[in-house]
Amino acid sequence: MMRSSIHLTRVVLTVGVLTLSGCATVNGPQGATGKPVDPLEAVNKPMFHLNMGLYDYVLKPVATGYKTVTPDFVREGVSNVFSNVDMPYIFINDFLQGRGRQGMEDLSRFLVNSVFGLGGLFDVANRLDLPNHENSLGVTLGVWGVPQGPYLVLPFYGPSSLRSLPGLAMTIFTGPAYYLTVSSAQYALTGVGIINKAYVEGPNIRMVQEAVNPYVFMRNAWEQHEQYLISGGAVSKNQLLEGLQLPPPAAATPTPTPTPTPTPTPGEASPSHENRKGKP
Repeated sequence: MMRSSIHLTRVVLTVGVLTLSGCATVNGPQGATGKPVDPLEAVNKPMFHLNMGLYDYVLKPVATGYKTVTPDFVREGVSNVFSNVDMPYIFINDFLQGRGRQGMEDLSRFLVNSVFGLGGLFDVANRLDLPNHENSLGVTLGVWGVPQGPYLVLPFYGPSSLRSLPGLAMTIFTGPAYYLTVSSAQYALTGVGIINKAYVEGPNIRMVQEAVNPYVFMRNAWEQHEQYLISGGAVSKNQLLEGLQLPPPAAATPTPTPTPTPTPTPGEASPSHENRKGKP
């Protein structure tokens, strides 16, 4: 569907609250300084609904058909290949951020899977315990102090920001489709990638749609996930959940304790017996 919003799996894992499927509430439309946290909301919201409609009425049916006609190992292999072709974009940004160890891990993952995993078809690096990171040029700019700027929702793409826009060009130039000389091959590769991402992220997109306010929920989750990546994982879980306040769990209804029936002593009639004796 969209490179940024289709990273929802990692957003879900980072924020850790989408599993509540809509049990979250959100803060008001202004930040602590009184300034709007989303000055372009009037434009962003229609774009958000456009993208969700595109998923519901176009990508979701196609992804369902894709799941129906392809076996599990084929879908896993396709996902592995597209994950592998993203690795140059990732390790380039690792090094640009000065994160040498992470960059070497991602470079090693790319080389291992490309050579021994048949171009990334098999995730051999996972068996070698090489971690799989996420990165972008927007994160790189954030590491070096560039402010985020207004939050943006791009049509047919998803959540972004003014700071993240240069990363769009970088993803194009580092993607394999850019280097194909045959237009039909470019379209085919791009189409398969979109279908694969829609299939992989479908359950998480549905959970966003079930939130109390899907638009605000997605915005807060995306921004906090960006901050998590910029900090190199140094942001605490409580800071990540700030702005995504959860209602207290419902108190369990106490089970009433049954009143024991008194046992009559020998020689003493039970109340029911006394009542029966008193009746004419």
